[in-house]
Amino acid sequence: MNRSGKERHALSLTGRSAARGRARLAAIWPVAAGFLAARSAWLACALCALAGWAVLDDYGVGEDAPLLRKTAQVTLDYVLGRDDALLAYQDRRYGAVFEVLPLGAERLLGLQDSRAIHLWRHGLTHLLFLAGGLAAAALAGRLYGRRWLGLAALGLFLLHPRLYAHSFFNSKDIPFLSLFMVALWLAQRAFRHGTGGAFALCGIGLGLLTNVRLMGVLPFAAVLALRACDGLWAADRAARRQALCTGGAFAATAALTLYATLPYLWGDPVRRFAEIFSHWAQHDHRVIMLFRGDNVSSWAPPPAYAPVWFAITAPPFALLLGGVGAWALGRRGLRAPSALVRNTRLRFEGLLLACCVLPALAVIVLGSTLYNGWRHLYFLYAPFCLLATGGLHALTTAARQPRVRGGALGTYGLAGLGAAATLGAMVALHPDQHLYFNFLEDRATPERLRARYDLDYWMVSSRRALEFLLARYPEGPLYIHMRGILNREILPAADRQRIVLVDAGRADFHITQHRAWWYGGPTAPPPYAPVIHAHKAYGSTVFAIAAVNLERAEAAAAVPYRAAYRALAARAPVVRDRFDVHVDEQAVRWVRTACGPADAASRFVLHVIPMQAQDLPADRRDAGFDNLSFDFAQRGVRVDGACLAVAPLPAYPIRQLRVGQWLTGEKRMLWRADVPMPSASAVARAYGAAYRTLAPQAALQRREEGFDVYVTRSAVTLAKASCTAVDTVSRFILHLTPADPRDLSGLPFANRDFHFFERGLRMAGACLAAVPLPAWPVQSLTVGQPQPETERMLWQADLRLPPAPRAADAYRAAYRDLMAVAPAYRGAFDVYVTADAVAFAKASCTAADTASRFILHVVPVRTRELPPDRRRAGFANRDFEFAWQGAHFDGACLARAALPAYPVTRVRVGQFRSSAAPLPLWQAEIPMAR
Repeated sequence: MNRSGKERHALSLTGRSAARGRARLAAIWPVAAGFLAARSAWLACALCALAGWAVLDDYGVGEDAPLLRKTAQVTLDYVLGRDDALLAYQDRRYGAVFEVLPLGAERLLGLQDSRAIHLWRHGLTHLLFLAGGLAAAALAGRLYGRRWLGLAALGLFLLHPRLYAHSFFNSKDIPFLSLFMVALWLAQRAFRHGTGGAFALCGIGLGLLTNVRLMGVLPFAAVLALRACDGLWAADRAARRQALCTGGAFAATAALTLYATLPYLWGDPVRRFAEIFSHWAQHDHRVIMLFRGDNVSSWAPPPAYAPVWFAITAPPFALLLGGVGAWALGRRGLRAPSALVRNTRLRFEGLLLACCVLPALAVIVLGSTLYNGWRHLYFLYAPFCLLATGGLHALTTAARQPRVRGGALGTYGLAGLGAAATLGAMVALHPDQHLYFNFLEDRATPERLRARYDLDYWMVSSRRALEFLLARYPEGPLYIHMRGILNREILPAADRQRIVLVDAGRADFHITQHRAWWYGGPTAPPPYAPVIHAHKAYGSTVFAIAAVNLERAEAAAAVPYRAAYRALAARAPVVRDRFDVHVDEQAVRWVRTACGPADAASRFVLHVIPMQAQDLPADRRDAGFDNLSFDFAQRGVRVDGACLAVAPLPAYPIRQLRVGQWLTGEKRMLWRADVPMPSASAVARAYGAAYRTLAPQAALQRREEGFDVYVTRSAVTLAKASCTAVDTVSRFILHLTPADPRDLSGLPFANRDFHFFERGLRMAGACLAAVPLPAWPVQSLTVGQPQPETERMLWQADLRLPPAPRAADAYRAAYRDLMAVAPAYRGAFDVYVTADAVAFAKASCTAADTASRFILHVVPVRTRELPPDRRRAGFANRDFEFAWQGAHFDGACLARAALPAYPVTRVRVGQFRSSAAPLPLWQAEIPMAR
C-alpha cells in the first residue's frame, strides 16, 4: 500500500522518537538500578517498618515494663534536678538512656493514655530493631563486598521469630542486641577508615552500648586491644602515633558517653563505676526455672542451658549457615594464621566469632545467672547472623566453581526455602512468635513443651485472653482474676473500662497462665470450674480461661453444674442454714439458692475430727481435728444465681465434721454446725473384721508381752488383741535384710522404723499396723519396740524368712517384657510407664546407680483426688529408695512403683541425693495418655 509523503514523514518522526526514548531509558536504567541496589536495604527496612506498623497493636505488655518506666522516671527527674531519689533507688545502677528517650518524648507529645504510651514504646523499640538490621546489611555488604549479601544479613537478622516478637515488647534485651550490631558496624568502619573521627564515633556507640548493659565493656576491650596491636605492629613511627591517638580518642569518647548518659556516675564516677561492676559480677536474681523437664536454678544453671535454648529457638536455616560460616572462617584462619593479626576482613570475622563464642563460654564457665531462656544473651545473635552471612557467601562461592553444576541455583533455592519456611512459621504463630521452637524439640506431643520449658514467662499472651473475653461477651463488665494485669492497659479505653480486675473470690473468670509452679505458679482456677477457652502453641497450653460464674459462660459449660445443683436441691441436707450442707463418704457440698457477694467473699469452715487422732497430720494432733477450711474462690462456682462449693474428704475414718462460715474481715463466725458421720461405725466394723480375719492365721512370731507378727508376700503386720495407748506410744523398729546385698547398695539392712500413727489403727480394743515389704527378696527381718526414754528394747524378734528365688525370676521376666517395648524416657535410667505403674530399668547397673533416691511425682487430672496436704503442691509425692521398690539381678536393676487409681495427667521422674539441699541428678516429665 502506497503512503503519502506526510504519512511517511510522520512515521519517520515516530520511529526517531521511539529510538530516542529507548536510548534515554538505556542511559537511565543503569543509574536507576544502581540507585535502587544501593538503597535496597533501606527499601526492605521501609517495607518491614510498614509491616511492623500494621501489627504494632497485636502484641501484649511484658511484666518488666513498669519497672523500666519507673527507672526512666527516676533518672529523668534526677537529670532535671527535681529530686535525688535516684541515688537511693534500687535500680540506680541500670543505664536507662533508651528508657529516658521514649519517656521524654511522651512528655513532649503530651501522651497520657496508657494505650498510647505502650504503643509508642513498642514502636520505638521496633524501629531500633530495624536500625540494627540496617547496620547488619551495611556491615555484611562492606565485609563481603556484595550488596545482596547485605540483604541476606538483613533477612537473617529480622527472620528470627522470637527476636521479632520481642522487638515490640522487650525494651531491655532488644536495644542491646540492636546497638551491639550498630557497634560492630561502627568498629568495622573505624578500622577501615582509620581516622580519629571514625574511632570517636565508634566510641560513642560503645559508650551507649555499655549504658544499656555492662556487657558492652567486652567489645570495648576487644576494639581497644586490636587498636593497641595495630600500634605495636605499625611499620613506622607515624603509623604508631596515629594508632595511639585514634585509640585514645576511642577510649575517651566511650568513657565520656557512658559518663554523660549514666547520671548515677556523675557524683563519684570511679567509685560508682566500681560499685556497678561489682553489683553485676555478683548479680544473683534467684528463681527456679523449668528446663528440659527439670527444675533448675537461675544462679547455677546447667552448662547446656543457654546453648540448648539458642539451638531450639533459632531458625534452622540460620543455624546451618552459622555453622558453615564458623567452619569456613576456621579453615581460612588455619591456612593463613598471620592474617588474623592484621587489619583484614579475616581478622574482623575472627572478632565476630570471638564476640559470639567467648561470652557464651564465660557464662557457662562462671555459672552466671540466667533466666527466661536465653534473652540475656540475645546480643550473641548479632555476630552469629553475620557469621551465617559469611557461611552463605562461602557456599555460593563454592557453588560457582565450574565442576559444580547448578550449585549456585541450588544454594539460593535452599536458603530461600529456609527463609520462606521461617516466615511461614512467623505468620502462623502471629502474634505468639515468642513461643517459637524449631524441629530440634518435639513439638508434636501434646503439652510436651509446657512440661519441659517456661513458655510465656512475661505473660504477654494475657492480652489475647482479655480480647477473647471482650469479643465473646460484648456487653457489661467482666470481673476477672489473672496475672499479667498490665495487658489491660494496652487495650482501648472502652475495653479497659469493661475489664474489672478483682481478687479470686469476686471473679467471674480466671485467666490461668500455665507457667511452672516453682517460677511463680499459675493463677489456678477452682478445680471444678469449666475451662471455656484454652490457647495453645504447638499443642501446649499457653493460657486457659475458666468460668467461675457460669451465668456468663456458654450454656454447654453450665449444664453439668446446673444438673448437680438441681440434684442437691432435691435432697434433704444434713444442715440447713445460710448454706445447705450435704455430706457423703467422699465429699462435703455447700449449696445456696440466692447467693450474694458476701457469701462468695467469706471463708468456709471445714474441720474434720477422725476416729483415731493418729490419723491426723503431726501438726494437727494437739488440736484434735484437721482444718480443711477454704475460700469460695478455691472450690466454688456460681450458676443461675446460686452458689455451689465442693470439698473432698480425707480417706481415714471420720467421727464428726464441723462446718460453717467465717467472716474474715469481721473475724467472727457467721454460722456453725456439727455433723456426725453416719458411716463412722461402719468403717470401724470393717477394720475390726480385717483384724478378726488375720488373728486366726498362724503368726510368724507370737509374743505374750508384745505384738504378734504376721508376714505375707507383700507386708509385715503387727497385731495385738488387747491394746492400750501405752502400747502405741513408742516407735516400732523394722530392719529388713535382703537376700542379695546389692539391693541395698552396700548397706547391711533397710531401716523401715515407723510410729504407730503412721501405719496403724485401733478398733474394738485391738490395734493393727502394717508395713509393705520391698520388691526385692527379703532374707530376714528384725522387729521390736524400744522404750521411749531409755531406748531399751521392750520386745524384739529376729525372724528368718524362707528363701524366695521366684521373686528374682519375676523381676527377670518383667525386665525382659520391658525390653521389648520403647521406654517413655531414655536417660540415666530407662523409664517405662503403663496404666498402673512406673518402672525404672538399667541394663548395666552398679550400687552407685541405685544409692540415690528416686523421684516420682504424680500429677492428677483433678487436684481434688490428692490428699488434703498435697493439694497446694498439685502432685502426689511418691519418692522412694531403690531398696524399697527395686532389685538387682544378672548385672541389671529394676524398680517399680504403682500408680494411683485416679486419672493421671503426667508423672515427674528422676533421682536426687538426700541432703540438706537435694538437687536432681536427672529429671524428666512424662505426659500420660488420656
